[in-house]
Amino acid sequence: VVFQDFQLFAFSLRENIAFGEQADDKELERVLKLAGLWEDAQKLPNGLDTMLYKSFDENGTDLSGGQRQRLALARALLHNSDIYIFDEATSNIDIESENDIMEQIIKLAKAKTVILISHRLANVVNADNIYVMQDGNIIESGAHTELLKNNSVYANLYNSQIQLENYTKGV
Repeated sequence: VVFQDFQLFAFSLRENIAFGEQADDKELERVLKLAGLWEDAQKLPNGLDTMLYKSFDENGTDLSGGQRQRLALARALLHNSDIYIFDEATSNIDIESENDIMEQIIKLAKAKTVILISHRLANVVNADNIYVMQDGNIIESGAHTELLKNNSVYANLYNSQIQLENYTKGV
């Protein structure tokens, strides 16, 4: 499971990724590369052994929001699970990090079962099945194109988000 608010601990980068799993440097390098964090890890003062905290702050302030989410992805990938749940895993990060993480999630979904929870509907357009929830109930389900044809809640939300993103881009 990868949540939007990923907790880091006052451990090394290595320990934060492995988090109880046995992993050698080669395996850590593999998952860090998949998550797009390998180059950043190499720039840290002690590489994989860099401690991820400053004084008594255990929130990993040494890493940006995007780096923290990439670390969360690396930790999840290390476990090589059959099922992955991403709960708003790309919220509150920059668009470049979001795109990189979504690219890895899409690749992962080709081989594993992925449940992606997202308010940003552009992230779910390639999903096999989309469930639209309102007040705790599923009110629509289907593929993106099918849901757009229904011209219902999903279509209205998706079109509104696209219009807003185009407006903010000046399109």
